[in-house]
Amino acid sequence: MMKFKVDAKTEGLTLHAKAGKHELVLDEGSQMGGKDQGPNPLQTSLAALASCENVTARIVAKEMKFDLKDIDFKITGEFDPKGFMGDPNIRPYFQTVKVDAEVETNESEDRIKELQKKVESRCPVYTMMAAANVNMVDSWKQV
Repeated sequence: MMKFKVDAKTEGLTLHAKAGKHELVLDEGSQMGGKDQGPNPLQTSLAALASCENVTARIVAKEMKFDLKDIDFKITGEFDPKGFMGDPNIRPYFQTVKVDAEVETNESEDRIKELQKKVESRCPVYTMMAAANVNMVDSWKQV
């Protein structure tokens, strides 16, 4: 088993996290009472999804002997803040996450779909969101 550890100190809504030798700052915008010193937690989770899909795609592409030159992501998440604010009838996390991947490759559309399917079944962040019944809407296109 692998273990991951983050140490975090807070200063109001600002969070200074240390992950190994790396430091992250997360915050909320001024409309939420933060200082806007970094992305908020939901933005960070979408960035983590993009990063995790990228790493997974690189590993899977190598296994498939897939010619993956590059991959870029545009990811959006829809969230109803009423759940966060206490409405028990609305879940306090993303309702829908849309992933648009632009794949730079000479591979066929069928091979791109195969890569996509394997990445979505193996990416830890993607599968965690899917297991939470987040509506995952995905589009992988060749560029």
